[in-house]
Amino acid sequence: MKKNLSIILSLIALIGVVVLAVVMVCLNVSLANVSLDTFIGVMVTMIGILVTFAVGWQIINALEIKSKLAEIEKIKADVNTQQSNIDKIAARIAYDAAVNRSYTLHKIGEHIKAFACTLEAIEHCLKIDEYEDLNTLLHNLQVFASYSHTMRCYKSDSEAMAKADDAIKKSPKYPLIKDKYEEAIKEYNMWWKLIVDDTKDQSSKTK
Repeated sequence: MKKNLSIILSLIALIGVVVLAVVMVCLNVSLANVSLDTFIGVMVTMIGILVTFAVGWQIINALEIKSKLAEIEKIKADVNTQQSNIDKIAARIAYDAAVNRSYTLHKIGEHIKAFACTLEAIEHCLKIDEYEDLNTLLHNLQVFASYSHTMRCYKSDSEAMAKADDAIKKSPKYPLIKDKYEEAIKEYNMWWKLIVDDTKDQSSKTK
């Protein structure tokens, strides 16, 4: 803003000097000695100078706007990069947590919950490009599914699995795991499972 104000004041001062110079010439030279061609030439020159200033001003503005737009684009790119890094870090944390929960739940016999956590881990794994871990996760998914045949499933776990399954299938990298993934899902769905409402189940335990 201060830069623009400085340029404007400079242009006004320069135009003022030109106008004063023309006035001084007119005062010192008899109008009778000034031909029409000379007068027209002076006026055309003044108009040319003013037009030059106007065009120059527009060019300066255009260059400044272009520079500002370039800065904005750079800031946007930096923000997008930072956001991408933050998303990957968050996905990594969620991935590690889901994997750890799945092993713990499997050890205590909560195989359906372990299956649900593994689905969540696969969802996050696809976001952070940990391809070497996918085979392990898919193997675990198959194992947890085989242990879940005679178990009941809580409604909250069923909803979490449906959400994770939808996200996995929408991932651009889904074709990389499609065959093994669908095989594990088929194993899980081999036996019908009773869906239990978590709230009702908890209330019945307290009675």
